[in-house]
Amino acid sequence: MLKKILFADLDDTLFQSRRKCPDGVPLAPMAYLKDGTAHSFATSAQESLLTLMQREMTVIPVTARNADALSRVRLPFAYGAVVNYGGVILDTERRPDEEWLAYSRGLSHDSLPHLHAVSKTVSALASMAGVALRVRIISDFEVPFYVCAKSEEGNESALDTVEPLVRRHCQEGGLRMAVHRNGNNLSVLPHWLDKRHAVERLIGRLRREHGEIVTFGMGDSLSDVAFMSVCDYALVPRASQINARMGAL
Repeated sequence: MLKKILFADLDDTLFQSRRKCPDGVPLAPMAYLKDGTAHSFATSAQESLLTLMQREMTVIPVTARNADALSRVRLPFAYGAVVNYGGVILDTERRPDEEWLAYSRGLSHDSLPHLHAVSKTVSALASMAGVALRVRIISDFEVPFYVCAKSEEGNESALDTVEPLVRRHCQEGGLRMAVHRNGNNLSVLPHWLDKRHAVERLIGRLRREHGEIVTFGMGDSLSDVAFMSVCDYALVPRASQINARMGAL
């Protein structure tokens, strides 16, 4: 029987923040803040699905979370992970793939001036629009990867105001940046940073180790579509950005 590999996004796919959970249903804490407060939760259906997947498949997270944030996820991922939108590949001991990290570090060096410029621009656009956002450059293993903007109060309307301004700025400036929005998170990524590239590398490695395999990709966000497209099959939650877009076609 072929080895089955599931590359799975985490947030809003296997669990979500409490405010995104349905009312009146049992919830299990799945991820925590640095102070130990439970922040993300899974429904019984999500728990059952994950149990099934872990019994039948090798589950590998593919997430925007960094290594520290992944360490605060209460799930037994024993086969490594893809973090930082594909910028880092972790092994089974949660150590980075040094060759891949060096590759990302070189590309990051070239894109860092653009990240600083975009960060300042997003802050300026938010100020001009009269909305409060926390804007920062996300780094891991001393490598800067992307710009993240979010409302600390969970005020998504603030991002509704700023998002089109950021997209227009990147387009009119000819910047090689991708803008991803999902709920209260607005991310601006250099084009080289893509979950797909890391998943392709892992698929190649797994095929060399195990021969023919069957792969599954699971995600909720439009930013997940690229990595899901290199898998043999794709799984999408009903309540997801991807499903909403498909329903609008």
